[in-house]
Amino acid sequence: MIKRIKAGALQFVLFIGVVIAVLLFTFVMLSHTHSFFGKKTKVLINTVKQTDLALDYAMKSSMVFNDSVPIDLGIDTHTKLQAIKEYWGIFEKYTVTAKTKKNTFTKIALVGSNTEKDFPALFVKENQRPLIIVGKTKITGDAYIPKQGIRPGNIAGHSYNKSSLIFGNTRTSTTVLPKIASTLKTSIVNTSSNTFKTTNDVPVSLENNSILSNSFKEPTKYIYGTIINLSGVSLTGNIIVQASEKISVDASAKLQDILLIAPEIEFKNNAEATLQAFASRSIKVGKNCKLHYPSALVVHKKEKHQKNTNTRIPPSISINANTTIKGVVLYLDDSKEQQFNSHVKIDTNALIIGELYCTQNLEHKGAVMGSVTTNNFVALENGSIYQNHLYNGIINSDKLSSKYAGLLLEHKKTTKAISKWLY
Repeated sequence: MIKRIKAGALQFVLFIGVVIAVLLFTFVMLSHTHSFFGKKTKVLINTVKQTDLALDYAMKSSMVFNDSVPIDLGIDTHTKLQAIKEYWGIFEKYTVTAKTKKNTFTKIALVGSNTEKDFPALFVKENQRPLIIVGKTKITGDAYIPKQGIRPGNIAGHSYNKSSLIFGNTRTSTTVLPKIASTLKTSIVNTSSNTFKTTNDVPVSLENNSILSNSFKEPTKYIYGTIINLSGVSLTGNIIVQASEKISVDASAKLQDILLIAPEIEFKNNAEATLQAFASRSIKVGKNCKLHYPSALVVHKKEKHQKNTNTRIPPSISINANTTIKGVVLYLDDSKEQQFNSHVKIDTNALIIGELYCTQNLEHKGAVMGSVTTNNFVALENGSIYQNHLYNGIINSDKLSSKYAGLLLEHKKTTKAISKWLY
């Protein structure tokens, strides 16, 4: 007897067959996709690793500035590596690009000098006079001092009374300060003189409540003006603010990784930012300010000094009470004239975590967790000027993080380290 099967059953069998076919097809596609992405991920990871290796290679090599250079690591002929070294402020900026078929990966790093094992707490130039320490002064770490030595002193009844003059090793300094890298010195001169330009000059206008962000992969954007007041604005990244007279930074401004260039720069009380500022006359930082790492304050003095008179000349860099700066404070002045005023003044309760470098007179009453390099100390008290006196100043190189990367010096032992990854 022939048994008839209902059409619905045949449809069900066909449906099950289609479902099984779809599942099999999905499994095959999933397996293929998984294999594809696995290979692509492997290629991407390999590209990233080669970018890191190329960056390390570039940092150790003698690359020419502002010139794109191919890098051959000799490990993968399918990946093309290019690197370019430029300056962004006082730091070197390395851009490394890796291309593998359709994949392109770029890393940008801000690079400074690594903290060495013998990173000194203090270097005072040999000017044929001893270093006199007074009051609450405390120097912790290795110190390079004049051959006349270090002695305790007294100012207005305040004397030095600690158990040791220096809490570390002492060495004899020289008549020449540790030299800044020659290429960096040239870059600072050009920047602070307001002649800093790039070939990709993109001017933009600045308005109240402006929010501007620019990647370091894009051309630099410029904000120009005569007197610029940065108030209620947000500026991030590859941006240069350049004024022909003065820049003021208000506490309401949000500034990240930008450059400021003007003859005079002033940070109002409570200002907070991460930036580098370059001036040819003066930089004033108010009270309760915070400049986060890696920041830099740089004054390159090119004007002739006034002849020595009884008139007090304001410091070229002044950092007021309860302000914290993480990075580099740098004053460059090649004048050979003897000066008695303070060129850099660090107020009581001001804190610098990093490096303080001054080629003239330093009045230091705050604290430096890192290194101080100076031509001479001065203490201006009760109408008198005390030459090579350090009064109530704290210097401690032991407190500086080993991950700190700062001022590039022309030093054979200097190694480079990444201070920050850019974007």
